[in-house]
Amino acid sequence: MNPAENKPSGADDPRWDELVENFRTLDQGTPREPSAAERQAELRQLFSTGPGAVAGPRDYEVEEGEEQFVPEEPAALGSGNPMVNLAWTMAAGGPIGLLLCVIFFRSAPAFVYIGMVALSIIGVIYLLRRLPTERDPGDDGARV
Repeated sequence: MNPAENKPSGADDPRWDELVENFRTLDQGTPREPSAAERQAELRQLFSTGPGAVAGPRDYEVEEGEEQFVPEEPAALGSGNPMVNLAWTMAAGGPIGLLLCVIFFRSAPAFVYIGMVALSIIGVIYLLRRLPTERDPGDDGARV
């Protein structure tokens, strides 16, 4: 191969010039991309006329006259019935105490384990006995 053949010639390739000119003419004829404002205006015009021009669910606005729900202030922790608090402590504290004894105090006497199981069972039974047995006829279930 001759190194002179690898160098580009000073003359332009007529076929290449023709291709470039074709791309330029194609580019001039293509429509331009509409801007966001133009698209929004077109969509408003398209969907704001005709039989479907009624307000949709996203057009809903809250009326000012409606009253807002304000929940009542909850009672302070530990201010309830002391027997219920004790029953919850026994029902939850028994299994936790058993777990801690098994992990840290394996040589605990048997009456400690039996006592914790008994306290848990007594606490659960007391809580189950306090559950209502009949439904209030005036209660519509709206309050939790």
